[in-house]
Amino acid sequence: MHRTLLITAFLFLLNAALSLAGGLLIGKGDPREVFDDIQQGIAAGNVSLFSSHFHTQVHVTLRGGESGLYSANQAYYLLQNYFRDRKPASFAFTTFGESDTNPYATGSLAFNMRGSRGHAQVYAALSHNGERWVVTHMNIY
Repeated sequence: MHRTLLITAFLFLLNAALSLAGGLLIGKGDPREVFDDIQQGIAAGNVSLFSSHFHTQVHVTLRGGESGLYSANQAYYLLQNYFRDRKPASFAFTTFGESDTNPYATGSLAFNMRGSRGHAQVYAALSHNGERWVVTHMNIY
């Protein structure tokens, strides 16, 4: 009886601890899921695949173009215009900065523009907002 009570108490505490830890992890979400959406969207040249993750204001820097703090709508159109002129040939994030507050990822983009191949470095940074991760910085240089 005593042993059964101890095992039951142990399992109860273990379950409570795992539920609490799982809730903390699930509540924050996984920033890698956002980076996956960004990677797929950039590779396809389709900003719609990741624009739902934009914060209300996004800092965007484009080499040879715009740089500043833009509304989510403005950031969408800036990036969509960028990819209209530069058709992605390949893109993948290669470096991830693991951070509890501001994770980031960088990668290399190869694109075609007016018959020529171009290359750019992409940097994306996230911030936690409420129950989800949002894109706060998007640099292509």
